[in-house]
Amino acid sequence: MKIISATIQRPVVIMFALTSFLLLSASGAFAQGNSLASAQKGNDDTFSHVLNAEPITFEAVNPRTQVAGRMTVTITAAVRGNRLWDGQSAVGSHLQEAQQATFSFVPYYPYSPSYSATVRLMQAAGDTKDDSIFFDFGLRTTGSDGSVQWFMLREVVTATEHGAQIAFEQLRLPDKLIAQPDLPCGTRLN
Repeated sequence: MKIISATIQRPVVIMFALTSFLLLSASGAFAQGNSLASAQKGNDDTFSHVLNAEPITFEAVNPRTQVAGRMTVTITAAVRGNRLWDGQSAVGSHLQEAQQATFSFVPYYPYSPSYSATVRLMQAAGDTKDDSIFFDFGLRTTGSDGSVQWFMLREVVTATEHGAQIAFEQLRLPDKLIAQPDLPCGTRLN
């Protein structure tokens, strides 16, 4: 009975040790390749930054009622490209981003509806001379009272030596979004 037990335990221990080694190696490689800091590799200018459910909050206003509130964006994104070493160059750089995000507008006035939306996939890419790209898009949101409200937002993506910085700001709602309320959420307007 002890011989059978020892025969079974040895392969289990070896498999456990091998699995642990592989998991630790894979997690180390994943952490290096997807860290929240920029990944400058050797002498090339390759840049990579991953955000995982990162919340970004900014002041916003309901375009219809002018009630102020806070917009919170929870973003999961991958930013990649060729970054400038000094952040300023005549040569330029190229950045690209793919993201999904949820948006939530909560008004300061308690009797106004809150609004939310989800954008499943939005992509941006561009050449830049200052390690920063931006794009404007319409955000179709649904209110807690069932109403629909459009917000016009600008997203700015900047590559830095510490990773990617993403910021949002609200823009004036264009007539196109008011006249065509059935456009899809996340409609690019550049």
